[in-house]
Parts: sequence; C-alpha cells; structure tokens
Amino acid sequence: MSSFFNMDSPIMRFLSRICDLMILNILCIICCLPVVTAGASITALYTITLKMVRGEESYIFKGFLKAFKENFKQGMVVVLIDAVLLVFGLNAILFYHSLYVSTGSMLWMMLLYVMILVLVVYTMMHPYLYQIMVTFECGIGSLYKNALLITLAKLPGNFFTTLIGVLIYGALFTFVNPLAAAIIVVVIGLCVTCYPPQFYAARVIERSILKDMKEKQPKV
Repeated sequence: MSSFFNMDSPIMRFLSRICDLMILNILCIICCLPVVTAGASITALYTITLKMVRGEESYIFKGFLKAFKENFKQGMVVVLIDAVLLVFGLNAILFYHSLYVSTGSMLWMMLLYVMILVLVVYTMMHPYLYQIMVTFECGIGSLYKNALLITLAKLPGNFFTTLIGVLIYGALFTFVNPLAAAIIVVVIGLCVTCYPPQFYAARVIERSILKDMKEKQPKV
C-alpha cells in the first residue's frame, strides 16, 4: 500500500500529470477570455505540453506566464490569421455549397472539397506552428512555410493524431450532457486533445530538424 502513495510510482506520476494538465487547461481558458490574448495563451499551453512531451520539468504557473510573455506578439498574429482564414473558409464553403445546390455544377463541388481540404491541412499545421515558434527564432513567413512543409511531409501521421482530437470532442458532445461536456473542456479538454498531435509533432521535429542541426554542429 505504501508503494501506491510513493510519489515515484507510475500511478502517482500519472495522477500528478493529470493535475498539471488540469491547471494548465484552466490557465489557458482564463487567459483566452480577453480574446486578443488567446494566441499567447495557446502558445503558452503548447510550450508547457511540449516540455511535458520532452520530459522536461517545468513549474506550470511560472512556465505558462513566461511563455505567455515571450510569445505574445507572434501568438496574437497567429490567432488573427486563424480568425481571418476561419471566417473566409467557412463563408467560402457555404458559398460553394449554395452554388452547387442551385446549379448542380461539379465545379462548385470540387471547390467546396478543396476549401475543406485547405482548412483540414491548416488545422494539422498548428502543432508545428506553435512548436517551431517556441523552439526557433523565425519570422511569420518562415514559421508558416516550415509548418506547412512538415505537415505535408508527415501527412498520414498528422491526420491520424488530429482525428483523435476530433473523435474525442465528437464523443464528448454526443454522449455526454452538453453542460458536463463544456465543464470537461474547461477543466482538461484542451490539453487532452492537443497532447497526441503535440507528442507526434515533437518527435517529428526532434528527428527531422533538431537531429540534423546537432549532426551539423562542429565537434569540439
């Protein structure tokens, strides 16, 4: 029984990680409330989960605030781009769908599918956007270009990890009371759904970029 309460036991480490994720999730939600700070808040969320994935110890509250301040400007730009693309993409989907229904032309159906594909790929880019942002110093153009290239290069894995998050949310709001589902999202939902793509993206960046950089460094 004493081994169960040992802080180094697998069960206690798991419970500790769940508590950390809950604190992190609530911090992110609170800091997203002013809207304009959403980008920095989400960036801080990804920063701390990235440290968890890499096995780096970090104080949740202190680390979150530090990442929030350091990535405020770029995070805000990313969220603004997200908002513009989301509004444009959803309106384009509705527009193409209405034209297809009224005309029956396959051209509009093809454009509809293309726009959906663009939004799906853009969604899959996000783990890389935030990880590149907090790992390397680069401008917005380079940030998006590198995130897009890595996303396309690892498309099957990115699609699978993104699908996990979609299925979790789908099951949550399908089988759970809407109020209870909303509470779960506020308490831990964001961290749980971002962890699988974050874990995969961290491995990809570690093997594809950081490993090459270490190999190219001159040996002393």
